[in-house]
Formats: sequence, structure tokens, C-alpha cells
Amino acid sequence: MTLPELLSQRSWQTEFGMALLASGFLYLVCRKRDEFSLHALQNIAATILVAGANVLAAVLFVDDINAGAQALYAWLGVPHLPAGFWEDVPLWAVCLIGIAAKDFVDYWSHRLMHTRWGWPTHAAHHSDTHVNAFTAYRVHFLEQILMMLGYIAVLTWLQMPQAIPAVVVFSSLHNLYVHMDLPFHHGPLRYLIASPVFHRWHHADVPEAYGKNLANVFPLFDLIFGTYLDAGRCTAPMGALKSGVEDKDPVAIYLYPFQEWGRMGREALSGHDAEDAPGPLVPANSLLPAE
Repeated sequence: MTLPELLSQRSWQTEFGMALLASGFLYLVCRKRDEFSLHALQNIAATILVAGANVLAAVLFVDDINAGAQALYAWLGVPHLPAGFWEDVPLWAVCLIGIAAKDFVDYWSHRLMHTRWGWPTHAAHHSDTHVNAFTAYRVHFLEQILMMLGYIAVLTWLQMPQAIPAVVVFSSLHNLYVHMDLPFHHGPLRYLIASPVFHRWHHADVPEAYGKNLANVFPLFDLIFGTYLDAGRCTAPMGALKSGVEDKDPVAIYLYPFQEWGRMGREALSGHDAEDAPGPLVPANSLLPAE
């Protein structure tokens, strides 16, 4: 399946329809009336506008970006597994391996975006101060490109393109689930599959949560690489207001990475101590395992 075919099957109507159903479930069944409060609706509106800008960017540039990436792979002569390597392996097992491979790549891409220079790419996703299913789609197009190129590269290197549809569908549904305000912790399975409680701490605007719980699906990666946080039910404030990222202004959210990189570039050229200025949510040494 080609990238354009994959994208065409994930229409924005389907994506936002699922988010609306998830929020409606919390409102009607779980009695969470703040799901459609004014604050929530303002954040949802900003998310929709940011996501809409991403759709426009994808329509204009995704084919060129994909063609350039493929040409780069060919030029570099990147080695890969032989075709047909997985022929004798059941499809469900190939898909499970594909999900794990994607999550491993996503973990390190995510961790890279929680460094000082990578943070502006990821700030849009953390800008939501009312985290719910819609937050899954509040992602800057720069982050989408980075994450997409990472997992497409590893899945094509592994010669398992047949797993891409299942991997993408599972990832999309699970991404909606972990952004919902649910008290699910997964008990003894909490290291094997990310829960809403696990991921909610990732969005918490408190220092102890910065750069923690980076895995999208398998918290085991956080446990292994020193970024796991298990602090019980999360009642901390959401968002990234403390680092200067707006929550309800889609234009400011979209322009933030370019403005922030410009500011940091000017400070680097002038020799100014950038640590005195508003920066990313995590320390500069966040690529190192936590002590």
C-alpha cells in the first residue's frame, strides 16, 4: 500500500467523528460535563484549526516529501531485510512486531522532540489545556513529518508493508483512548500497554512530569530508558502555558516553532545564556537516561 493510498483511507471526517464519539461517551456515560464546557470547546476549536492547516500542508507537500525521502534512501543505499522475509510468519504476529517497531521509533522521535531544539516541533501537541480525544489531532505538521518518516522507514526496512494498515489503525484508535480523561491504570499490565492515566501525566504541566512517559503504546520503553513516571491518578493542570505556548490561539500555536527557533538562534549568535529565557519543557540533557 502506497503512502497516498494510506492517507486517503484516513479521512478527516472519520478521525474527528471518532474523537467526537469519544468525548460524547465521557459526557453522557461517564458524566464528565467539562468535556463540552466553554474551555473545552475553545481548545477543541483551536485543535480543529491546527489540524486543518496540517491537512492543507499535507495536500501541498506530502507527495514531494515522500518522494524526496525515498530518493534519499535509494541514494544512501540503505540496506534492508530481503523481500518475503515474513512470508511464513502469521499476519497477526507481523502486525504485532510492526506495532512494537513503530513504537520504538516513535519513542526516540518523541524523546528527541523533548530536547531544547526539538521541543518547538512538539509544543503544539502539549498546548491543549483540556486534554481529551481531540488532543490526539493537535499535532504540528513538522511533528507529523518527523514521526511519519520514522515509522515508514523502519516498516519498509523490515519489509512488512502489509502491516502498515493494521499498525496505523491500531495506533490511531489507541491514541484516541490514551488522551481520554479516564481513570484506567491497567494494573499489572501497565508496563505492556499505555493507559489514559499513564499518558495524562505526559501532558501534565508540572516539572516532575516533564519528559516522562514518552512511549505511545509500550511503557516498557520508558521503564528501560529511564523516563517512566507512575504517580497514580493525575489531577495536575494540563498544557504548556508555563513554557509560553498558547492553548486557544491556533495561529500562535502554528507559528510557535518558527518564532522559538528564531529566538534561540538569535540568542546563540549573540552569546546570550538561553537558559534564562522561556524554553522547552525538559532539561537539555533529556536524551540521557534519568538517574
